[in-house]
Amino acid sequence: MTSTPIHATDEITIPLPATEVWPVLADFGGYPRWWPKSLDIRVLSSGVELLGTEVEVRPFGGRPFRCRVEAVDVPKRIRMRYFGGFIDGFGEWRLEPLGQETRVIYRLEAKAHGWLVVLLGKVLNLARLHSRSMQAILKNLNHVLDRKQHCAKEVGEFRH
Repeated sequence: MTSTPIHATDEITIPLPATEVWPVLADFGGYPRWWPKSLDIRVLSSGVELLGTEVEVRPFGGRPFRCRVEAVDVPKRIRMRYFGGFIDGFGEWRLEPLGQETRVIYRLEAKAHGWLVVLLGKVLNLARLHSRSMQAILKNLNHVLDRKQHCAKEVGEFRH
C-alpha cells in the first residue's frame, strides 16, 4: 500500500507552570470547547487515568481518524496512537517547564495511506497543513488558559 510520511513539531510557550497547563491538556472532554470547529473532535471512550482514552477527529473536508492514549507521564507527556481511516503513527503532547512558564510541544510521526493522500502529498505539504491546524490549537490553548487565569484572579480579588 502506498503511504506518505507526515512529520511535524509545533510548540508554544505559555506563561503558566506545567501544573496549570496539564489539567486542560488532560481533559479530552473539554477539547471541543477550544479546538477549531473545523476539527470536529469527539471522545469515544475514556480510560483510567487517561490511558486508553479514544477520540475521533473529523476534519472539515477530510476523512475521519482516531487516536488512543497509549502512554501518560503526569504532568509531562501524553502519547497517542493514530489509527483507523487513512493515518497511523504517533502524536505526543509534551510539557517542558521553563521556570514559571511552560513550553507546550505537539509532535506528529505518522504515515497517511491511500492513493489520494499520496497524490495530495505531491502538491501539498501535508506536514505544513497539520502544523497550520496545530498552531491554531496551541493559540486556543493559550487563550483558554489566559482566560482561566484571569477569572481566577477576579475571583480572588472579589473574595478580598
